Amino acid sequence: MLTRKAAMIILALVVAIIFVAIYTMANSPNRVIQTYISEQFATTNPSGSSTDPVAQFNQYVTDHQLPTPTVTFNTIKKTFSSREVLVSFAVFTYAEDGQLKNIHSGMLSFSLTRDLLRWQINSIDIINDMQLANNTP
Repeated sequence: MLTRKAAMIILALVVAIIFVAIYTMANSPNRVIQTYISEQFATTNPSGSSTDPVAQFNQYVTDHQLPTPTVTFNTIKKTFSSREVLVSFAVFTYAEDGQLKNIHSGMLSFSLTRDLLRWQINSIDIINDMQLANNTP
């Protein structure tokens, strides 16, 4: 039978492991990118001029009065302390009869590095500008 002290140590270790796991998941590269994108889409730039690629995509969506884009992540390069993630943005618009009308899409490349447990975005590059990708008749 475990002594009270041993039980407390085991409980403390389990809580610490759970805390580290939750913190690591909350600060995953995709989560860091998603938070950054959400912050940029929540901020509108009335002048319409920005050097931030996410803000430029946001401006495109705003200018064309499009719904919020669907965002997908694809990790293309992965090491312990760095990630290269391709982020695709797609907006599907539909005609009144429910048929697909247009697809607007764009792609960004995010470069991230980690210092201990925290991921930071180093750079964002435009792979494909946000544009009308398909015009279905």
